Amino acid sequence: MIPLIPKPVEMIEKDTFSHLRKNGGVFFDPHFEESRQFFFEFFPFLEEKEGDSVQISFDASLAREAYRLKIENHQVKLSASDSAGLFYGFESLRQIIFFSKKENDSLFLPDCAVFDRPRYGFRSMHLDEARHFFGMKTVKRLLDFMALYKLNTFHWHLTDDQGWRIEIKKYPRLTEIGAYRRDSAIGGWKQFQLEGKPHGGYYTQEEIREIVDYAAKRHIQIIPEIDMPAHFTAAFAAYPHLACREIPVEVAWHFGGKTPKLAGIPDWNRSACIGKESTFDFVFDCLEEIFDLFPAPYFHIGGDEAPKQEWEKCSYCQKRMKENHLATTEDLQGYFNNRVNEFAKKHGKKLIVWNEALAAKGLDHSVIGQYWTPKWDENVNPYLAKGGQLIVCKHQACYFDMPYAQYPLWNTYQFDPVKHLIPKKYENQILGIEGLLWTEWVSTQEKMDMQIFPRLLALAEISWTEPEKKNFRDFLARLSLQERLLDDLGVNYAEKEIALPRSYFQREKGIHRWYFREQDAELRKNNQIKAQKKK
Repeated sequence: MIPLIPKPVEMIEKDTFSHLRKNGGVFFDPHFEESRQFFFEFFPFLEEKEGDSVQISFDASLAREAYRLKIENHQVKLSASDSAGLFYGFESLRQIIFFSKKENDSLFLPDCAVFDRPRYGFRSMHLDEARHFFGMKTVKRLLDFMALYKLNTFHWHLTDDQGWRIEIKKYPRLTEIGAYRRDSAIGGWKQFQLEGKPHGGYYTQEEIREIVDYAAKRHIQIIPEIDMPAHFTAAFAAYPHLACREIPVEVAWHFGGKTPKLAGIPDWNRSACIGKESTFDFVFDCLEEIFDLFPAPYFHIGGDEAPKQEWEKCSYCQKRMKENHLATTEDLQGYFNNRVNEFAKKHGKKLIVWNEALAAKGLDHSVIGQYWTPKWDENVNPYLAKGGQLIVCKHQACYFDMPYAQYPLWNTYQFDPVKHLIPKKYENQILGIEGLLWTEWVSTQEKMDMQIFPRLLALAEISWTEPEKKNFRDFLARLSLQERLLDDLGVNYAEKEIALPRSYFQREKGIHRWYFREQDAELRKNNQIKAQKKK
């Protein structure tokens, strides 16, 4: 069995093998000359000379991102209509080669014919670096795995209460002050414990450009998220005038709402002042620099969990509401989002917001919604009825920071936006699916790996493969073989005993432990299982 993930549209496997001649040379259609260098980086064992051992061809009949791959008669033939489709053909070939028979300097590839194209054009993975900063090496590594499994969008959460991670040259205090916090909460949502050491870091604009370029070569667009008007504490720490009440605050070291209440912090949860024009000056200045760094046509504003109590008392905000005939503070946030959207449009960007922001009555329907909430949001269907577009990341299926005891691998694999969430009549308004990793309780690459893998492989399959082609038992069989590849690449993936907990009692115990006692219990158990396997 050829264990390709995601599963192709069509694949015919044969019982014969082709000997890939390393000195047989490669033919590149002139359409794809720009892909030549990357091809030989992928397959350095092939000689960079003209020949017919591997044939790269242009096929105008194939859709965007689609490819055909045929291995027979000791030749590899790969065709596509665009460089993205060709790249995904490379990635499938990489997987096939890894699982092929190798003898000395020879490769024996299984004869096969593959036709493939994605279900969704938007196949996304998210990483929160505001809560914990990981750095360029870790981000590039994640991009490599996204490319291997044909994900094409990286949603990069760069600012929040706990840190501002992107250099803004006009406002240097955002990184001088906003990128560093004095401590970090540990022990979960229900406890008040401190790690006992500072945490911080940020990306310079030069580093951002390097990562964006690295992603683009792998056909991945990067969508930055600058969370506003809420989740703004790090910005307030640097520039207090952005708030309704200009009081000193520090970069948040706590996560969630209960910890700061236990610590006696009354002003931790605040939104930027929408009544002050200086707030918009700040936002637009920042976006001018950010838009220049990210060529993707999208920009994420966040917009979730925005407290509005201060707006109700703020003279600036009340004046803004009166002048613009806004009935509620929900509509005031809609006003803010619409102004940012108008500014983004002028720079060729489409604005994305979390689904809570869809509640504003006057929100421009060109704004794209991102559905995440565990419970159904009644504002989504009216938004779709007016032509709105949606990215889907339903909490129970796509929140990879949650314990496997609560959201097993099955939750991700079985999820389908149309079957489980969005009425079929709005199917064409779904851009795609996204998996998310929030990092309140993820501070190391080891933990990151276990939370993401093998969920990322399931995400890749539900994003790429048509629902009728999916089969969980078949996926698990391919995953068992893919684990060899992940081992070879040094991935600390969750073992099946962790990813697919079977005992109801053990699941309930694990969920309770995660919320109230220990967020690394699954990691510790997973490491024990891996150590036992090595004996």
